[in-house]
Amino acid sequence: MSAIRQKIETRLDELGALMKAKNYAEAEELIPSIAKFTSVLTEEQRDFIGAARLAIAENLDWTA
Repeated sequence: MSAIRQKIETRLDELGALMKAKNYAEAEELIPSIAKFTSVLTEEQRDFIGAARLAIAENLDWTA
């Protein structure tokens, strides 16, 4: 796995943990550091970021 893909996976794991912990403020700060790699993200990864953005914007329960 390339270094960039490893960074992306690490940050996505961190984003998932922040969302589960309902730490939306930190998650919102982390998203741009992942989204800047849009050209190499998979469709699933882009969907995950989009869902996280929506949950943050609407203050939705991530674990529901």
